Amino acid sequence: MPSLRFTTTALAAGGIVQNLLTGSKFEYLPSPAAIIVYAVADAAGVQLELTFGNVIECDQMDLPVAAATVGPLISDHRVASGIAAAGDRLQIKLQNTGAGATNIRTFVDIRPL
Repeated sequence: MPSLRFTTTALAAGGIVQNLLTGSKFEYLPSPAAIIVYAVADAAGVQLELTFGNVIECDQMDLPVAAATVGPLISDHRVASGIAAAGDRLQIKLQNTGAGATNIRTFVDIRPL
């Protein structure tokens, strides 16, 4: 069961991360899997988009705000989940629509089926 943890530091206002998983071994899934994404930002205004292949699982989901040392907590910060097929490209896009730079913490749980 792969678990991936990402910290995006100081994403500028208006900044976009096209895909957190670019270059990862799990960008293209080797087998069918359940995907669960947990995420938090240090400030309001960060949105997340999650796609598997050609399926948009969530679009422009506002991330919860947590203190810099908190989260994402599995009990509180689940933002999206779904089932992806083998060979699907897993894409997690982040966009900061807020007024200033912020840090984002993301945890991706991949559970092969």
